[in-house]
Amino acid sequence: MWPHFLGILVTALSVFVGLSRYVILDWSDPTRCAELLGRGSWLDDGLRNWQPNGCMLYSYKPAQATNCLRSKPVVFIGDSVTRTLFFQVAHLLDPKLPTAPSNDGEKHSDHVLQVTNGSSVSFFWDPFLNSTHTLDVLRSARDTAHRPSLLVLGSGLWYLRYANTSGGLPTWEANMEHILDEVVKSPVKPADEVVILPVEQVVTSKLSKDRALSLRSSDIDAMNSDLFHRISPSTNLGLLSSTPSLPVSLPLVFNQMLHPSQTEDGLHFSESLVKIQANILINLRCNDKMPKRFPLDKTCCSTYPWPPLLQLIILGTAVLWGPLVLLISRRPGMSNM
Repeated sequence: MWPHFLGILVTALSVFVGLSRYVILDWSDPTRCAELLGRGSWLDDGLRNWQPNGCMLYSYKPAQATNCLRSKPVVFIGDSVTRTLFFQVAHLLDPKLPTAPSNDGEKHSDHVLQVTNGSSVSFFWDPFLNSTHTLDVLRSARDTAHRPSLLVLGSGLWYLRYANTSGGLPTWEANMEHILDEVVKSPVKPADEVVILPVEQVVTSKLSKDRALSLRSSDIDAMNSDLFHRISPSTNLGLLSSTPSLPVSLPLVFNQMLHPSQTEDGLHFSESLVKIQANILINLRCNDKMPKRFPLDKTCCSTYPWPPLLQLIILGTAVLWGPLVLLISRRPGMSNM
């Protein structure tokens, strides 16, 4: 009889562990987007392999990424940090495209790059995110077919750097509230995926003297905390939700990825690091749109497919077989047979 009891115990324990994981982890983040955007670690000292907690980051090839975007435009608006990410996303989609402006005179300019047989990738210089054009982009989507596939907005450091003329933190806070309000109230979401970049942390020891006086880590932490609580407010139970309640994504993990060895000026980080951030954005946008075939290799921001009916029948039979045999063996008269 002990083998039967042991089988029942193992089955019950497996069901309990599975349900516990669902209630504690999967229920609040069923697609594991929060894992992709919020937590992870470097697997190597060379900072070349990033691993999100709880899911697998996929390295997209250009053809796969362009096929996912379906020739819909990709739009970036913001500061120099946003611009660096723009060039890396464009280069990921088409390795023939540049990874930086051709000269210093183009750093504070708009850029439009055309992916071969694919999307246009645009960057609009607006470090304060307060231009008329930025508002037009947020309001111009007529329907889902004609809106951008990906809209990325980044701001914050210029409000600190030029606080005397920009209005500083209070003005940034009011402007971000206005932008999020525009996204929420828009009849049509401005893009298939809207991303608000965190305010990038700096390496103070490597900043120039002028930058070090104005770009303080404590202010940047406060700004990112403000963004997080606006995008993922507390639930009715008083707990912070791991999934955003607003239709925008906030990749706070970008700051976790930063390392002092990857920057020369304390503000702009290496192409190799930003390239991985660009790949995270493509994982965010594309993983759930790509074909789901076993073994699954795109598990971040993706719903798991249901097994075929035959597999479910076989699994159900295997789980119920032990208790059924035990029940039959305990019926009166069966022990004498």
